[in-house]
Amino acid sequence: MRSIRPLLLTVLTAAALTVGAVSPASAAATTASAVTARVATETSAAAFRLPVAAKTYYLSSHFGPRCIPTQGGSTYHQGVDLAAKAGTPIYAIAAGVVTATVDGTSSRAGYVSVRHSIDGAQYTSTYMHVWSATTQVRVGQTVAAGQRISEVGNSGVSSGSHLHLELWKAGTNGSQAQNAAAFLQQRGIDLYASATAVTAPATPATCTYYTVGAVNFRTGPSTGYSILRTLPSGTAMTHVPGSITAGFIPVTVGSQAGWISASYVSPNKPSAPVTAPAPPPTYATTAPLNLRVSPSISAARILVIPQGANVGVILASSDVWRKVTYAGRTGWVHSAYLVKR
Repeated sequence: MRSIRPLLLTVLTAAALTVGAVSPASAAATTASAVTARVATETSAAAFRLPVAAKTYYLSSHFGPRCIPTQGGSTYHQGVDLAAKAGTPIYAIAAGVVTATVDGTSSRAGYVSVRHSIDGAQYTSTYMHVWSATTQVRVGQTVAAGQRISEVGNSGVSSGSHLHLELWKAGTNGSQAQNAAAFLQQRGIDLYASATAVTAPATPATCTYYTVGAVNFRTGPSTGYSILRTLPSGTAMTHVPGSITAGFIPVTVGSQAGWISASYVSPNKPSAPVTAPAPPPTYATTAPLNLRVSPSISAARILVIPQGANVGVILASSDVWRKVTYAGRTGWVHSAYLVKR
């Protein structure tokens, strides 16, 4: 799924105006002294819990570099994914204060963020892809480790119901994404051992993607760089997972290297467009022509079709005879006097 970081400056800033949220993005701008002062006023978290009950989920994506799983997904996964049934309870991994609640839509991932004081440092855990972020908590509410804070959903860019858990550590140079699985394992909580299964694939050396529509292939990672060429829909390319700059990924198409917007690639090759069958040809007479009741020169004549008349499509054939319709009457004519229109 897509990380919360690219959304923070747009979605969370707007959300903070209405809910008073303190987001990981705002934490990134917080000075070290401010962080220290705020942490000092909160109780340090000492107990840690699973974000989803043991054996009710499978671990579907690791933290770190990966192949983009779906169009719009990320190539550097800044969280860990726990796939579970929709509505499965989500629990706070540690005690803290709720700093953001953003409802999800089909195009935007909803989430709940909780700020923690841990070992003298400030962390923010974010629980993503929820639909309604306020079913259990509100901004400013203090929660305990293991307290239910939301439910598993499938909002935003997502291939199925799951919890995307992110963990960010505040510092003087901004917030840095942490491997939540490794962080919790060091504190006695094993996301891998508690999963029903681990289905997350190992990260390959390269990933293969396909263009979604016609896409500009550029010399660098922005629209300010020159266009090498325009790639047609379905063009295959390779990419080293995890490499991304300003929304562009470096790729190789054939023997040519360049950059392409990550928003316009997919791991799935587009289906070939369905071509509608050509309509059957229609015919016209080259001379006055007898329309007969059966395919024989001795058959009774229904009427005479004038030269140049449109008799439409051929309905049936019998040797040199063709079945056609003219003036609302259907019968047989000799094919020697027909031509395609």
